[in-house]
Amino acid sequence: MENYEKTNDKTNDKDRGLTMALIGIILVIVVVVIVVSINRNDKNSSTNNSTGQTQNSNSDSNQDGTLSDASTDVNKVTDLEVVKVPNAETAKVVVPGANAITSDNIVVTELGTAAQSDGQVMGENAPRQTGFLNRDELSEEVVKLNIGNRTISPNSFTTTVGAPTTFSVTGVDSYSHVIAFDDPVLSAVAILVGPNQTKAITFQAPNEPGIYDFKCVSPNHSDKGEVGQMIVQ
Repeated sequence: MENYEKTNDKTNDKDRGLTMALIGIILVIVVVVIVVSINRNDKNSSTNNSTGQTQNSNSDSNQDGTLSDASTDVNKVTDLEVVKVPNAETAKVVVPGANAITSDNIVVTELGTAAQSDGQVMGENAPRQTGFLNRDELSEEVVKLNIGNRTISPNSFTTTVGAPTTFSVTGVDSYSHVIAFDDPVLSAVAILVGPNQTKAITFQAPNEPGIYDFKCVSPNHSDKGEVGQMIVQ
């Protein structure tokens, strides 16, 4: 009987050892897949950024991660990248990966239909956030926001009623942040960034002038000061 129990103990130890080995192999595979995916995204980001545009010299970052200008006006015109969009003779993008803007200043989807800012985030017709960008290569069309350390900087910017509007968000601390607007007319406009990441979005400004509040919707972030305003004139 004693020998039988010892044999069972050895068998159980062997089974546990095999189980732990299998778990270790699975973990290694998962890590490899994650690393490959990250490297692939970085390569795609580098390719997209090869079209780098002029940096806005008035939006340089301070050493504390905040921007030097208190507010920004997006109503500027420079040369943009031309893209092909169905049902549009000409269309351009402010940053690679963002929605295109037609010659009559309509933000459109890849299918050539008007993007719906009041729809569902990441919906079929919603304005889409870009992939990872190099903040230093963004053009002067882009309102450059930094988020983190309990603040959004600059905490306000100005645009025109119904105008195509593009802003970027850069994470400057060790947390993930999601920027979204309070007003339902901008319910589909949102950006998610992690530490040291920059993404952007192009959308149609509301047709009504006013102040449109936005904030980080990550738990407790807005209560700590991560809020801002878009002024539509």
